[in-house]
Amino acid sequence: MREAGLQWLRFGIGMDQEQFFKGANQPEAFYRRRGKITQLRTDGFQIMGLTPGPLGMSDAAGKPGSPEYYANYRRLCNFLGQEFKGLIDYWQIANELDIWIFRDKLTIEQSAEFLKAGLRGMRDAGKDLKIGINVTLFPSKPGEVDGNTDKHEGVFIAKSIYHDPSLDLDYVGFDSYPGTCRDGGPESWHEYLDAFHELTKKPVIVQEYGYSAAGEIMTGEENKSGIYPCKIKKWRYGWKGVHTPEVQADFVTESLKIFAEKPYVIGASYYCWKDSETCWECGSPDCPIQTAFGLVDCKNNLKPSYHSLKAGLETFFKGRLGGS
Repeated sequence: MREAGLQWLRFGIGMDQEQFFKGANQPEAFYRRRGKITQLRTDGFQIMGLTPGPLGMSDAAGKPGSPEYYANYRRLCNFLGQEFKGLIDYWQIANELDIWIFRDKLTIEQSAEFLKAGLRGMRDAGKDLKIGINVTLFPSKPGEVDGNTDKHEGVFIAKSIYHDPSLDLDYVGFDSYPGTCRDGGPESWHEYLDAFHELTKKPVIVQEYGYSAAGEIMTGEENKSGIYPCKIKKWRYGWKGVHTPEVQADFVTESLKIFAEKPYVIGASYYCWKDSETCWECGSPDCPIQTAFGLVDCKNNLKPSYHSLKAGLETFFKGRLGGS
């Protein structure tokens, strides 16, 4: 990772919620994880920490959407912010709550309140912490992306958070997979990022971008049917019409070139470091939907995308930004 020029790592910060909500101390495993993060900082990496989302909340937090639930989430985020002071300076509160699967039992309106509770809890932990959320269903094109409806979920979440003057926020996170999960390709970043920055008025961190190196593409009839990609193990879209390691590498190069042109883009994290043995959505080993985004394969062999990321960071940023 260091040889590639990566400076940032982004991952969720786990904890024992049952113990926390009982008022008990965290188990030894929690402090071992904190020790590993300390070592990563010593090794020269910065950390983007992710707090739990509704999908990862314990029943002990209370009834989803209740005042108790929001209050407990605020306490949880405050605890994480304080426990990792000096180790984690940037925090992303939850993940992509404009998508139904991550909202779990919450409505879109309740999800906005959930995010506000977490942001306030993290801000309570320190004025110096850099905080924000991430959105992916933007620009709003109902039906283009699985989960994007005429409720305009991405716009709703972004406005709920970034148009609320009571919140003190430092950046906005944006996730997108043009050419894989939605139509287009790297050229789409211009429209997406310029409009998103205009909507939120905040520096943008591309919290997730990537391209799958494997998988067939649906026929027009299959795509029109609305079938979920995991069901037939095919993508709706493909940049240059294919998903291959070589096209994945080109996607990384072209994306980094565009990010470098935009002064308001202050960071970008490629998703993800390593291929997966199975798809986390459907559990199948032969489903490309969540298995082939990595810069290295399942045996840790470097893919062409690793080399294009390394070259792109050196060419366009000279170490100024980068992550995985």
